Amino acid sequence: MDKLLRRVWAEIDLDTLDHNAQLIKQASGGRPVMAVVKADAYGHSADIIAAELWEQGVSSYAVSNVLEAIDLRKTLDKAQIVIFGYCDPEWQGEIIDGGFEQTVAGLGHARMLSDIAEKRGVKLGVHIKVNTGMNRVGIDTADELHEILAMPGLDVRGVYTHFAVADSSEQSDIDYTREQQHKLDTIAAEAHAAGIPVYSRNSGGILYHDDLGGDMVRSGIITYGCMPNIALPVPIDIKPVMRLRAAVCQLKTVPAGTAVSYGRTYVTDKETTLAVIPVGYADGYSRGLSNRGAVYINGKRAPITGRVCMDQMMVDVTGLDVKVGDIAELYSDTIDEIKVDNIADMLGTIGYELLCLVSKRVPRAAVRNGEIVRVVNYI
Repeated sequence: MDKLLRRVWAEIDLDTLDHNAQLIKQASGGRPVMAVVKADAYGHSADIIAAELWEQGVSSYAVSNVLEAIDLRKTLDKAQIVIFGYCDPEWQGEIIDGGFEQTVAGLGHARMLSDIAEKRGVKLGVHIKVNTGMNRVGIDTADELHEILAMPGLDVRGVYTHFAVADSSEQSDIDYTREQQHKLDTIAAEAHAAGIPVYSRNSGGILYHDDLGGDMVRSGIITYGCMPNIALPVPIDIKPVMRLRAAVCQLKTVPAGTAVSYGRTYVTDKETTLAVIPVGYADGYSRGLSNRGAVYINGKRAPITGRVCMDQMMVDVTGLDVKVGDIAELYSDTIDEIKVDNIADMLGTIGYELLCLVSKRVPRAAVRNGEIVRVVNYI
């Protein structure tokens, strides 16, 4: 097992991941689950997450690009790996050789993929994206679908869309989601009749639109125990998979009137004990938490004092029983104030972003039954 540098690290709780996976399977009504592990499994380590989900019976995975696919193939040599994003022509050989399935973003893209596959004497597995209301990528008509289905270099293995507001309880948004599904059903009718899977439900769709069916579901943020929309309660008992932790590296007591950190944005109003925590914005911990956020040490709240630096920050531990080496919880699975979703809400963003920002210099430590069983060091 790789050594864990106990500076700052992210704990990935495998028991919690298993718990979430089982609930998602139940919520999907027995349909196959495609696990979305793009962006290094939303910052959790695609290697750790995919290996565990494979043991839970998940055989389909989605990534953003060919490099993510190549990396994931090292972990899962038999899994279905679908690439959501565009890929340059010069990388099509790697897609074919890796056995990956490429999303078709439009008619011209489909022609390019088919031509390359034909020249290599193979059929490329593809999934056709249908634009039903996100207005990012995808085909818009049944005629386009018909033309792609007839292309000799392509083996169409799925047709899908992406909901824009499936995580909203507003009636107009519910109607919009249903309109998206109707448009998908209309455009994809020919594919469905040919036995090609048609699917649409993302995390919001799994939680709030079980009536929309589909041949499979795509589980993204809820896999990791975060909420698609913090304003809308989650109907299943998913739990955060990641805990972000750091060790107290220094303690110092300073008098009243002492400026702390860059810019002198915080000045003590009394004698104060400061703990230095070796984590900063280069680790993905937001500078926006300067003078606003808090960590918890031995279960006690310690507010951030001054600006979060690139590699370190200071917190006020006056009156607390803290020593060097104690663990500071930055993102918690149990303490409401420092759950990722709540921190993100305070910062005016979403949990997805904070998770994805956890940088490559932060080791990921897989935990089972409270014990670290594996460490992924990127550096």
